This record gives sequence, C-alpha cells and structure tokens, in this order.
Amino acid sequence: MIKSVVALLACGFFTVGTAQVFAQNLSSGNSIIIDRKLKQLVIKDGDGRILLTTTVGIGRGELKKKTSMQDCITPTGKFRVDVILTDDPKLCAIDSSVKKTLSRNSLNARAALSSPDALSTIFKTMNAVDFNRDGKSDYAYGYAFIGLDGDQTGPKLVSSGLNGGKVRWYSIAMHGSPNEEKSIGHATSEGCIHIKKSVLKDILARHLVDVGTQVVILDSSDVKL
Repeated sequence: MIKSVVALLACGFFTVGTAQVFAQNLSSGNSIIIDRKLKQLVIKDGDGRILLTTTVGIGRGELKKKTSMQDCITPTGKFRVDVILTDDPKLCAIDSSVKKTLSRNSLNARAALSSPDALSTIFKTMNAVDFNRDGKSDYAYGYAFIGLDGDQTGPKLVSSGLNGGKVRWYSIAMHGSPNEEKSIGHATSEGCIHIKKSVLKDILARHLVDVGTQVVILDSSDVKL
C-alpha cells in the first residue's frame, strides 16, 4: 500500500480524508510521506523516485484527528520541516522566518537561535531532560530532532522547570529514541514519529531532508485508488 501512496503522489494527487493534496504544491526537492497505519516513512525526490523507506514509531493515541499536544496522537495532514537539531552544529538548521519570529518575541530566544552551535546546545539540553524524574538524562530524542511546522504541531521554543529554565524545542517532530526495540514499528510516542538512529544519520549525512522539506502524514486506509 505504501508503494501505491508514493505512486499516487508522483502522478499528481492522493486523498487524505476528504481533502486532496496535490503534488505540484510540494517543494521541487525531496518530500516525505508517512503512513500512520503502516508505520512507514518514505522519502522521494522531485521526480517521484524513492530514496529511502523505513519503519517508524508513532503516537500511542488512536488513529484519529489530533486535538491537543497532550492527546499522544500523531497528526495527519501536510507539514514542512522548520528546524533540524542534533549534536553536530554543522547539521543544525532553522527556517529563517521561524527564527525571525521567535527572536523578535524574546531576547532569550534570540540568543538560543543565534548560531548552529546555539541550536546544537538546544538539542543537548533537550536530551538532558529527566522527564521520568529518575535522576538521569532520558536522551529522549536520540540522534536528531527534525521539527514539523503545521496545524497543531506545537509552540516551538519553550522554557520549563524540567530543564532548569533553559530553552528547548517543543513540537511534533521526527526524532530518535532511547529505546528503539520498544518504539520503532510501534505506537508508543507522545505524538512524534520515532526513527532509528542509523536511519537518521543516513538522512542527515546524505542531506535527504532540509529545512522546508514537505511532509505528508496520512493513513493508508484514507488513500482512494
């Protein structure tokens, strides 16, 4: 079924629910299709050729419409990558308009987004958070965090007591996992898409995903042939 989804995208359109998503509205570069039901991710180039296919993990909420950041549902719809965070500053990037907007609202945000090194620091802060309060860093985001921008994808840059007031990125994203055996191919996340470390490394090393890359998340049962 995932091959059918990619074929439809390459030919021009497919249906998500009652809305059509047209391929010509996607960027001329690579794009990503994620099937929630099959827990699969496909990256294709601008000509529709498949560059990568991999199994992923999704949110532990039901396969239905996302209504809040607390419902643990991976949303469906059309999104775009707005930030890439990892330990290596050379691989970090942020959408210029998102950076401008966030920096305008806060001096703290301006400093946090000021350089690739600063972006890498955000990622290290995120992985150091002790969400389960067992006294140890959770490394919850694994090798990298690829943030998504769209309806109900989160407030972006936040500060909380979890990390001593330091800023971290908070949005629906594609990112790693500290427990791949438990998460990859399963529905265990709080709404994000979990990807294997080896796959994330390959994606970033080959620059298969960049800021601005278009992402479509759907269920294979929603595709009308």
